[in-house]
Amino acid sequence: MDVISSLPAEVKERILERLPIRDAARTAVLSTRWKDAWLRLGRLVFDREFFESFSSRYEDDEEGEEGTAQISAINDIFLLRTGAVKKFTLHLEDVSDPKPRQCDLDLWCRFLSRNRNDLEELELFISRFHKLPMCIFSCRTIKRLSLGYFIFDLPIPRPGCIFPCLTSLAFWDVEFSDTVKGIGYTIPNLEDLSFFCCEGITNFEICSPKLERYTVVDSVFGRKLDDSRCFTRYLEIIKTLSLNATLVPVPCKNAEIARVTLPTAINLKTINLYELNVSCPEQLAFALQLLQNSPTLCELKIWAFNDLCCCDITKGIRLMEDPNSCIIKQDLEILDTITIFEFRGSTLEMLFVKTLLSKSPTLRKVRMMVWAGDNSEYVNSRLRELLLFPRASPKAIIFCFERKHQSLSLNNEHDIQLLFRTT
Repeated sequence: MDVISSLPAEVKERILERLPIRDAARTAVLSTRWKDAWLRLGRLVFDREFFESFSSRYEDDEEGEEGTAQISAINDIFLLRTGAVKKFTLHLEDVSDPKPRQCDLDLWCRFLSRNRNDLEELELFISRFHKLPMCIFSCRTIKRLSLGYFIFDLPIPRPGCIFPCLTSLAFWDVEFSDTVKGIGYTIPNLEDLSFFCCEGITNFEICSPKLERYTVVDSVFGRKLDDSRCFTRYLEIIKTLSLNATLVPVPCKNAEIARVTLPTAINLKTINLYELNVSCPEQLAFALQLLQNSPTLCELKIWAFNDLCCCDITKGIRLMEDPNSCIIKQDLEILDTITIFEFRGSTLEMLFVKTLLSKSPTLRKVRMMVWAGDNSEYVNSRLRELLLFPRASPKAIIFCFERKHQSLSLNNEHDIQLLFRTT
């Protein structure tokens, strides 16, 4: 007898979910109690660690044995299931040759899309050599879907409904083919749509009346949006927008600042702007115009980015100070919280914050996260100067934080220390 084998079945399943799938399968030899828990396990993960375990085992065997063993192991796991598969994760993008065949991928997805499985969450990261199985698009139980590393080329000749019960959809490094351009897909229950490092986003046109959160993030330096419609088409319905400011198109040298036509975002409550360089006039103009067109904005988060290569201080100052060119002409009536990460205290950053303070009559909290480095004395002096700026809101409190470490994840505030605060 042992202590944990008598635990409730759902607790043992939670334990197995936190193990690599190979180790979880090995628990079946411990006792019939653990065998039952393994066969009912509703979360299956076939990731890089799973496939590498076969690489080490078959590295001295004949070519092809490794791939055959991988496919056989996954097929056996599917066939032995006595419970529903609620969550399935498959990562093939880093799998060395031989890769699973398209027919194997189709077979697994057909098994998952059967009604008795009640699949709710699917992470499918395949490769350019695979196509997304058609049965996934009509599965009525999937609610959360993450797809990556393939070419989206769905051969539907006319507009149609896909992912009927889906609420969250994320694409990672997906290329949307020109062959789907002009096809309007209906995803009736979608609430959260995200694109990470994708190409041809404007080719993927959807209709989703329940959409609330929209994200476009790109970590590839120098890549720009081919068309601003990829996010402007949803501005009137979404509540949260997360966007890389570096994706905004920049005109040729000596050209006028490009104005993006933005509709009024009547429902937008939260804006997250990543890598915003206020020294770049185009990015600054876009940020100001976005704020101007967001009358219901409550929370603003900015991850600042300083790139001296595109710095034009003169044009930026003229944009901020000239009343005829400043895009924010009316107050941000219900803006409640502002958070700025990586604040460096540059002239344009100071003017930008000053504008926000003067245009936010109901502002309650401003959080400035700084990484001073070797310029801590300069940054701290600029922060003290910022604390003296006039504010439209008498309730506004400014918090200044300094990070202890150079790296900081987007939502991690555990490695910061409070410098000072003031009302």
